[in-house]
Amino acid sequence: MSNRLIALITIVMATGTVTLLSSCGGAVPAPAAPAAAPATAAPAAAAPTKAPEATKPAAAPAATSAPAAAASFPKLEIKMGHAQNVDTPWHRATQKFADLVKERTGGNVTVPIFPASQLGSEKDVDEQVKNGIVQMTVSSSGMVAVFDGWGPVGVLAMPYILKGNTEEEEAKQLVKLARSPMMKEVLDKCAAASGMRALDMAWWYGDRHLTTKSKQVTKVADMKDLKIRVVDSPMQRLAIQALGASVTPMAFAEVYSALQMGVVEGQENPLNTIYSSKYYEVQKYLALTGHMSQNEEILINEKFYQGLSPELKAVLEKAAQEAGDYMTAEQIKANNQNMQDLKDKGMVITVVDKTEYAEKTKDAWKEFEPQIGKDLYDKVKAFQN
Repeated sequence: MSNRLIALITIVMATGTVTLLSSCGGAVPAPAAPAAAPATAAPAAAAPTKAPEATKPAAAPAATSAPAAAASFPKLEIKMGHAQNVDTPWHRATQKFADLVKERTGGNVTVPIFPASQLGSEKDVDEQVKNGIVQMTVSSSGMVAVFDGWGPVGVLAMPYILKGNTEEEEAKQLVKLARSPMMKEVLDKCAAASGMRALDMAWWYGDRHLTTKSKQVTKVADMKDLKIRVVDSPMQRLAIQALGASVTPMAFAEVYSALQMGVVEGQENPLNTIYSSKYYEVQKYLALTGHMSQNEEILINEKFYQGLSPELKAVLEKAAQEAGDYMTAEQIKANNQNMQDLKDKGMVITVVDKTEYAEKTKDAWKEFEPQIGKDLYDKVKAFQN
């Protein structure tokens, strides 16, 4: 039995079945957590997982910026899984979120984290959150958009959608847009339709760039028929397809071996992921295409969320934004540093003409116009002016 399956069975046993969750008006109590959690998970709370009753404390805090009295929060464990490696800003940001929640609830609410695809691929864990098997995850807009009700957020996965000449400039646009009233309205509708809610979507991951093993890409024509691994999401494979490559959807945990064995010729990811995953060992060329700017969303099961007190909701939402700001700063720093690191590891880096790439992909988004809506696409573009 694989480690991933063992971890997933452990979580299912600890949180109760999907049928039990869906048959009740809110989240339900579950049996006590197992004695031994995965080695990389945050310490689990001693009490069993359950959503607290939505009752007000005797005295509500004067402002959400100050933590409420610990006595106002019952013991609660909120499990979070994700696909990224433990030495990435992505994972450190989830730890930051867990630390803030624990601190602001007087240690009563804990968030054990299961990273590095312990519970399955990014898509797998999204489905587990949707079904209430685990309570939280962090996932890209392009991946979340495959779920019913979430199509509109795929607008942020479209080629060259964010304006800016650097990641710093693009990230500022993302934060301004993601936390705007316009996107809050979109996210509220997504939550009502899907069973998942985004606490924040301004977690910057970075511009995605192309690596290849034996063919250097300097212009769009060089991409024709290259077999490239992409995320298992139609929206996230859009740009690479539009540029003429042949795409192979694949879970993140399988990419290194696929590159090593020649199952695919290349892959595309932000610079920090390329470096931390050691793709330089099995790839020679890096083309700075920046064909997609990726953001992440910190997601929570909607039924579970609605069973929480207003005070705890406020704690989670503020912690999500602060952890998102932390990830954005750390990710930009890492991406910038890893450019030189990849050169030092022997990768041949090519600065391509992004104008040519943007022109080639400018109408690709129309394939998903029914899910996104032209009105929203136009508003997102105009918002950045």
